[in-house]
Amino acid sequence: MLASAISVWANGDPVAVRSALTLSPTPVAVHVPEVQLVDEHVSFTPRGLCTEVVVRYLLHNNSNRSFDSLPYGFPIDYYGSGESEWVNLDDFTESQQEVGWRDGYIRNVSFMLGARQLQWQHSRDSVIRPPQKYLFTLELDALPDSGDDYSKHLIDSLYAIYGEDIYAYTKAVSRRWYYTYLTLPANSFATLEVRYTVETPLSEGAYDRRQHYYDYTPNYYWELRFMYDFTPAAYWGDGHADYFSVMLDASNVHIINEKYWLRASEDWSRGIDGLPMKQDGDLWRYEARHFDLAAAKPFTVDYRLKNRPQQPIDDILNHRIDPSQFTIEVSGVDRKYPVASLFDLNPSTATVLRPDKNDSIYITIRFKKPTCLDGIMFLNGYTKNAETWRNNARVDSLLVYKTGYEVVGPFDDGKMDTSRFDNMLEIGWEPRGKRPISKEVAGREPSGYSWQPLIDNADDLPFGNPWWNEYYSELHIIITSTKKGLKYDDLCISELLLIGK
Repeated sequence: MLASAISVWANGDPVAVRSALTLSPTPVAVHVPEVQLVDEHVSFTPRGLCTEVVVRYLLHNNSNRSFDSLPYGFPIDYYGSGESEWVNLDDFTESQQEVGWRDGYIRNVSFMLGARQLQWQHSRDSVIRPPQKYLFTLELDALPDSGDDYSKHLIDSLYAIYGEDIYAYTKAVSRRWYYTYLTLPANSFATLEVRYTVETPLSEGAYDRRQHYYDYTPNYYWELRFMYDFTPAAYWGDGHADYFSVMLDASNVHIINEKYWLRASEDWSRGIDGLPMKQDGDLWRYEARHFDLAAAKPFTVDYRLKNRPQQPIDDILNHRIDPSQFTIEVSGVDRKYPVASLFDLNPSTATVLRPDKNDSIYITIRFKKPTCLDGIMFLNGYTKNAETWRNNARVDSLLVYKTGYEVVGPFDDGKMDTSRFDNMLEIGWEPRGKRPISKEVAGREPSGYSWQPLIDNADDLPFGNPWWNEYYSELHIIITSTKKGLKYDDLCISELLLIGK
């Protein structure tokens, strides 16, 4: 998977590989020749950054032997060990990879045998492949074949100079099992259903890797690859499924192919590979008789999302900067719709902004002490309900002047390097730049008026940078254009969320 992901970025841009899974989990059983797989149906439904998997087997124990505690389950293999973290993929591309375990990799696990839901467990994690040492130095690019004596001599010479730095290590691979036990009486049929949702590995540009708690926009455009292996089901019976069918529901995604994807290299842009699927609208299907499971090719689906994933409301609100940490000044306000409504965490209230005597509409935020800010997120318009939102005006574009300081990392301990605060700097998108942020606002109509759809459709201004933190003393937001409502010209903003690191 890593080799495939990196091949997309042949121009040398660093990548970030999200989700440490080496393969999506695949059901595995011990070899049971007495139990024939009469029917296997598998369905895959990509939803956002995850894929729902449903596997249904019709099993026939055609022997006089009963199985009372037959172990059955699927493994999850992932890179690294311990808790999830981001590490360098190698020492010169600046690429990054997520390694270690995160509970979000697998969710909604369910085993059903007939009408009975089975209890399941997961094992403790174990390392199945320790890190492997390999030569890694740019000077080795010029070496002859590694079996040549000169190569060994040069390697020894480099080792004398650089020591262990000429070597690097692959990432360990760990495994966790999700399993249950089956009861299959002699000469009986049984329907076994396995369900789970698995996070799909995602490759994106390292510079676009999500640095903000509220910004899923890069994941909306970058490519995802779902992987599945049918061969373990060959452990049943004679290794064949008497009837075999697969269905892919692509209603939420765009399958990556020439129609949708023009930049990717051929080895990545395969669309659907491993089975000759036939398209029927948003559904892709395959079916066969006496399907040889052991000979099945790895099944992959390359896709991108049609819609933005849901935003993590708890993360957003937990990183909200409390209004007690700043003061606010606005160009003008309607007393019936006070400025306090911007920060009351109530989407059904709104602030109406009025222009000043120079016909300028602005919001100025002054922090009581320099504050590390990830960005601004706001509920644009009057988000009380659909009719109110449509009837009132909202922001169409704005300009932001940021006054503050850059603090170059590392800053893992969260401490602020106040020695860098001797001089006030105005910074824009680039460090020490003089350009303000200019942004046209999406102004999407919410799909609903509870918190989740409002946050999913909120407008945002990301400030942070992957390589340094920025601390601000003041933000000056100028509304440069508005979009009129159906009935009123009142410019409304229902909520303004300042998001910290």
